[in-house]
Amino acid sequence: MFDPDRLSARWLLAIAARLVKEVGQLITGASRAGKPVATFALDGTVRFASAADRAAFVQELTTEITALVSRYHDENGRDHRVIVAIHPRAKPESPAGLEKTNEK
Repeated sequence: MFDPDRLSARWLLAIAARLVKEVGQLITGASRAGKPVATFALDGTVRFASAADRAAFVQELTTEITALVSRYHDENGRDHRVIVAIHPRAKPESPAGLEKTNEK
């Protein structure tokens, strides 16, 4: 099995692309069948005081999620993807036309 670099921004984008593709397929199939899609998403923000705190958070989060997956996994059940992503927030872009210029 391929072991990706979990700290790679490119790997994060690959996972995001797969998420869009798979959920899109689920929505299309569910729409045709007239059924809802059982999904869940959690979105939030955390501020870390240091890179060391971020690393500790990631380690703790990994440990806890691994424990939950082990507790609830059933070989005879239906596969569900679990995706957790952490990235710095991008700075907001200036609204179009409001950029500062050096014109006098």
